[in-house]
Amino acid sequence: MMASMEIYQRILRETKRRRKGRREWKVEIPNDVMEEIVMRLPVRSIMRFQAVSKHWESMIKTRDFGARHMAHQRSKDPKLMLVSYGLSHIRFEQRDFETTSLEESLRLKTEKIEGAAMAISECCDGLVCYYRLTQAVEVVNPATEKSLVPLPLAKFQQLHKDHPDRDMEQEIEAITDEDDGPDLVPFIFFTRFGFGKDSLTGRYKIVWLYNIYPATLNKKKKTRCEVFDLEEWRWRFVTTRPLDHHQILSDQRPSFANGSLYWLTGDEQGYPSTLTKLIVFDIHTEMFQVTSTPPFISPDASGDKIALCNLDGRLCISELQGDCTQEFWWRVEECDKWERIFSVDLISTSSWFGGIASQPLTPLAISRDNNKVVLSLTYHENLVDFDLDPDSTVYHLYYSGYYGFAVPYFPSLSLVDF
Repeated sequence: MMASMEIYQRILRETKRRRKGRREWKVEIPNDVMEEIVMRLPVRSIMRFQAVSKHWESMIKTRDFGARHMAHQRSKDPKLMLVSYGLSHIRFEQRDFETTSLEESLRLKTEKIEGAAMAISECCDGLVCYYRLTQAVEVVNPATEKSLVPLPLAKFQQLHKDHPDRDMEQEIEAITDEDDGPDLVPFIFFTRFGFGKDSLTGRYKIVWLYNIYPATLNKKKKTRCEVFDLEEWRWRFVTTRPLDHHQILSDQRPSFANGSLYWLTGDEQGYPSTLTKLIVFDIHTEMFQVTSTPPFISPDASGDKIALCNLDGRLCISELQGDCTQEFWWRVEECDKWERIFSVDLISTSSWFGGIASQPLTPLAISRDNNKVVLSLTYHENLVDFDLDPDSTVYHLYYSGYYGFAVPYFPSLSLVDF
């Protein structure tokens, strides 16, 4: 990295000299070598490099260069992105994974809304979505400080904006979906959407699956799903017929891994059930399927004792057992099997999480360099790291401080061509 930065600085100095009419020395570097050097620079340095020439500007904006840059980023440990917000702003902090030291920060103004909680999506290629129940979704790349114009409201959001009282008796005419035509749907439970990328087309999609309320309104149709393709720039409905009688577990953020989004099912009210299934949505085909949980999950495990997440690009699933241990497994797509990766004793971690040992932890990221994993607990600010050495049972306080959300993050050039 230091060698790349030195060459980069040297080229910038030469460019300035040429603009002043001086030709003190000349650097001859083949274009393919130069691309490899630039690709390894920090994102903000690459953004400044666009000013060198129109050729470099156009090259940096290509999807191929962005994909190669992201592949290089993923070969290293991720950054830690801490997100905090107030009534009229949101702040993104990029921190070094090993030291947690602050590297970059971005503060954005947001629409002021009283009493509405902010929600944050998972990171996908360095992009993050933030939104409120009745406030438009915004997509931002914190590394480049570029963001899209606010998305139009989803029908789900418009429904809540026009009729904020979920318990009012008046029924309103809902929008038409391709499954059943128009029907009456008074209100819908809030849930967070999924954000992912079509691995074949490279298109980013937001997928908002939600439960219809009340569940007795339609005995068969329990859910609706809206999809927003960033290139189409519109919300549209996709069929949820394969979900049949299933609802999703409320207050969960779906996990994106290997081209699909994953949810856990809940009961008719969206509460945890002991009949938990996995809902899978293929981002490319836009089709749903319902599958059983993996065999290492107890058949009668309650949904609130199961945790899903993306860990190092793979789907990770775990179950909190009655003895307060939690085993973590991930899906190895290359050989189509599940692999146990580690287990955690929640009694040992509870001192950093307010004495709580009854809620499953979520692993944020694994460090390849230090062989450790960072663990979080929903709605708690501390982060704990754990040595993955099989003989180790040592836990440490990794980070303590105010933040709303913590997500693993790879700085990227996404949106540079928008």
